[in-house]
Amino acid sequence: MLAPWGTVVRRPTLMIAVGMPGPHGDGDEDQLDRERDDGGDDDDIATEAICSIVRDLHQRGPDAVRRLRLFADALAELCDAFMKRDRKRFEEAAADACDALHEIIQE
Repeated sequence: MLAPWGTVVRRPTLMIAVGMPGPHGDGDEDQLDRERDDGGDDDDIATEAICSIVRDLHQRGPDAVRRLRLFADALAELCDAFMKRDRKRFEEAAADACDALHEIIQE
């Protein structure tokens, strides 16, 4: 789950959208198919996680916002611990981020 120290990890791309525009006409509005990543696989874990977060926000309102902020705080702590090379704090923050994300995406 954790990358070994010194390992370069690919920086993820993240987009949160509430209500996506649909295609106009026969295909993508600009015919570039830019909303798809690589093979156009819509069933990846990142898409599902973001969709779960958006669904949670719509269904639970302020409670979902609180949970999302706990997740964001855990990620900030993870980054801070990594930059300070505090391995124990880093591992604890990773566990906290996992727990917070699990609270958000469980159905």
